[in-house]
Amino acid sequence: MAIHFNEQTKIFHITTEKTSYAFCIAEHGVLEHLYYGKRIAGDDLKYIGNRQIYAFHAHESRDSRKFSAASVGLEVSVFNSGDFRTPSLVYDYEGNLDCNRLRYRSHQIYKGRKPIEGLPYSRENAETETLEVVLSDDENKVELTLFYVVYPSEDVIARSQVIKNTGDGVMTVQKAASMSLDFYGMEFDTITLEGMYLYERAQISRAPLKRGVFQNNSLTGISSHNRNPFIALCAHNTDEDIGEAYGFNLLYSSNFSEEVSVSNLGDTRLIMGLDHTGFCWTLRAGESLASPEAVMTYSDQGLGGMSRNFHDHIRRNIIEREYAFIPRPIVINSWEASYFSVTEELMLSLAKQALDCGADTVVLDDGWFRASTKTGLGDWRTDKQRFPAGLKGLSEKIHGMGLKFGIWIEPEMVNADSALYRTHPDWVLSTSKQPLISRCQYILDLTREEVVNYIADRITEELQGVQLEYIKWDFNRYATEAGSFVTPQGEVYHRQMLGTYKLLSILKTRFPVLFETCSGGGGRFDLGMLYYSPQIWTSDNTDPYARVYIQYGTSLAYPTSCISCHFTKGECTSGRKSSYEFRYRVAEFGSYGYELDLSEFSAEEKAVFKGYSEEYRKDEDLNLNGDLYRLISPESDKFCAYMKVSKDKNKAKLTFLELNATGLYETIVLRLRGLDPNTAYKNEATGEILHGSTLMNAGIRIGDLFGKKRSDGYAVTFTAVEK
Repeated sequence: MAIHFNEQTKIFHITTEKTSYAFCIAEHGVLEHLYYGKRIAGDDLKYIGNRQIYAFHAHESRDSRKFSAASVGLEVSVFNSGDFRTPSLVYDYEGNLDCNRLRYRSHQIYKGRKPIEGLPYSRENAETETLEVVLSDDENKVELTLFYVVYPSEDVIARSQVIKNTGDGVMTVQKAASMSLDFYGMEFDTITLEGMYLYERAQISRAPLKRGVFQNNSLTGISSHNRNPFIALCAHNTDEDIGEAYGFNLLYSSNFSEEVSVSNLGDTRLIMGLDHTGFCWTLRAGESLASPEAVMTYSDQGLGGMSRNFHDHIRRNIIEREYAFIPRPIVINSWEASYFSVTEELMLSLAKQALDCGADTVVLDDGWFRASTKTGLGDWRTDKQRFPAGLKGLSEKIHGMGLKFGIWIEPEMVNADSALYRTHPDWVLSTSKQPLISRCQYILDLTREEVVNYIADRITEELQGVQLEYIKWDFNRYATEAGSFVTPQGEVYHRQMLGTYKLLSILKTRFPVLFETCSGGGGRFDLGMLYYSPQIWTSDNTDPYARVYIQYGTSLAYPTSCISCHFTKGECTSGRKSSYEFRYRVAEFGSYGYELDLSEFSAEEKAVFKGYSEEYRKDEDLNLNGDLYRLISPESDKFCAYMKVSKDKNKAKLTFLELNATGLYETIVLRLRGLDPNTAYKNEATGEILHGSTLMNAGIRIGDLFGKKRSDGYAVTFTAVEK
């Protein structure tokens, strides 16, 4: 069993293969956090709790000052309960902010897990176990259930909670975090993934903790281009390979918040979940509210170890198992080939040339129902002038060529110039008479069930009979004035996200194909979306020099198989020209495809592209199943290097990219990672055979690798020849 409860000590000890998590039922029925980190024995850890007496700390006991909610580690902290640190839960009952004391009532341990209604969650596997702890506030008739779902092989614990009104009155929740975690001490750096549109997650932001509160959040209605729900706490000396790293992420795609606070005592608290800005949720008698799920992991093998834990968990337990480990489509997307000028004739021409490049799926992007961003969203009616055979006829012709077919949609949006908006102006997510507009479109109010059902039926009607294998789902603006004509203001953001998940679920049931989600590129790159789509369009910026930074940062929290990457013209933000080799090496980092006007390229060039497609297929299993080792960060501004290694360590692929190196770096020595030290490997580029211990400690010399000077991007495969 991964979950143990000691009846004598009242300690819960949760174990994974390499980690331990411990808390106890302390004085007055309070859940006291004791430890999270490297796996330890099941000893009585209550000695580690803080019972120091501090001035001005409140004490519930009339007989002793040794226990105060303000100084012990807690599993949940309720506002106005004697703990002056950042709370994880804020509520009132009948408008009264009473002293909200949640006390232990019961627990159960069982195999498997319960789903979270309406929300994505980590899927159950054969090892999964759950600890369910029930707390109650008897004075106010409130019940809180904490869930700890354990994935031993991945060293991951998933946490969530459900708050329930068990009384007859009305309860209001102003903050309901998914998890709270206390640490004694503050010797941590925080790591977050920062960015902006066209540069998502490209800035790995790292800073030492200080007293006060650090917040990583989004208020955009999506997880956003600017911030990501991933956050890490690590020791100051932690790097890619050594040191302690705690990683956290949220299975949620809307407004989130992660607060890392350091108390006056120098202790650290991490709280993550729904952002509480403007949040106000009413619970009537018998009603409950479930939080999104937070996942957490620990590794003493540096940031690389933390990443690999997350990568395994995401591939094994979050992405749909039907798609997680199977080859992904090599798509050719119409957008950069024709933009809004796309026609049936152009699509068929693109399909014919796709065969010459080794692509297997042709995707019709925006433009199949409109000629600009100004009209058509919400109506979803095929432009029969440009597509006389309709989508059904086009898909049949493309399948007749031996290719698969995919299509772009943006179901959550409506144009002001549309029949839907003219008929239902109240169906937009705004209560203003003159709502703000962005990109000539509004967000549909998916808090309303009739809107969800209408959009699902309209898109189903339009796509009925179309031979589809792939759907690209986009979202191209932030939420503003996020109000509803029927939904309470404080519940709009979360109910909107629940409506989006419901719409996704309906259309996925009706069209059981591979979905790739997108949000103006990488504005909604999160675990919530990965629950529904095995890959996400990483950024609208396809400049390979920019993509190196974007993809590298993204890999800190997400596996390469879900990072959608395309070979393109190669210029977007940097203005730098790049070789085909460099563009391919960058694009093969994740799920590979093309976004080009192929008519601009010669037969010889297309043959080169076909060779890239064949190489990608040959090595794709390293993306789907392998381990990623980051060797040189692009933040060095000179090079970027990484390795993908098969789980059995019989095959590895090193990719080395030159960014801005000068003549001072004519040649360098690079130490490899992730190999079996006792296995001999053949360098498939040179034929040289060296042991893993040699390659990882002495390294290889970059520059002499091919008997010539460095190129701007190349890869080398290492194959095990003897154990």
